[in-house]
Amino acid sequence: MNAPVVIKLGGSLLSDPQDGRLRRWCARLTGEHAGRALIVPGGGPYADAVREAQAGWGFSDDAAHRMALRAMDQCGLMLCDLFPGLTASDDPATLVDLCAAGGTPVWLPARPLDLDTTLPRDWTVTSDSIAVWLAARIGSPQVLLVKSCALPGGDLDALATLGIVDPHLPRIARSTGVTVRLIHADSTASFV
Repeated sequence: MNAPVVIKLGGSLLSDPQDGRLRRWCARLTGEHAGRALIVPGGGPYADAVREAQAGWGFSDDAAHRMALRAMDQCGLMLCDLFPGLTASDDPATLVDLCAAGGTPVWLPARPLDLDTTLPRDWTVTSDSIAVWLAARIGSPQVLLVKSCALPGGDLDALATLGIVDPHLPRIARSTGVTVRLIHADSTASFV
């Protein structure tokens, strides 16, 4: 089996429970695309709370990075509870096996990345770069970033300058050779 596509579902999709786009994506990933993709969750409102707390308390970027990883875990656990077809895993080595068995895993990055120093440990790295990091580790050639904002044309450097992707993403995509595609959350086009 080919390595699954890594799909990052942005935390912005968690901002409104009535929105429906997150539900549609999870239904597709556990239905017609089950076994062919895995999810990297954004940090959503939990990561926003870390940013707010850091601004008020002034704790280090390193601590904020570790807290934001846990925010991603919280969003991932929430997704798995809301959508029973999803399976949480914090072990990158098991993700491909879960897909091969027809499942749709959600990666919980806090444990494997807690003390990892291969990524910058600050806000230049978000779940965008973390999804590419994971794709490189499991041999997936492609990451799909699901975004709820307008998606102008341009390369990853231009998108990073606009704040649509994180500042580290162009660098990690180049160094790993992982292809990064952006797709709007409203899209119904085939993605795998």
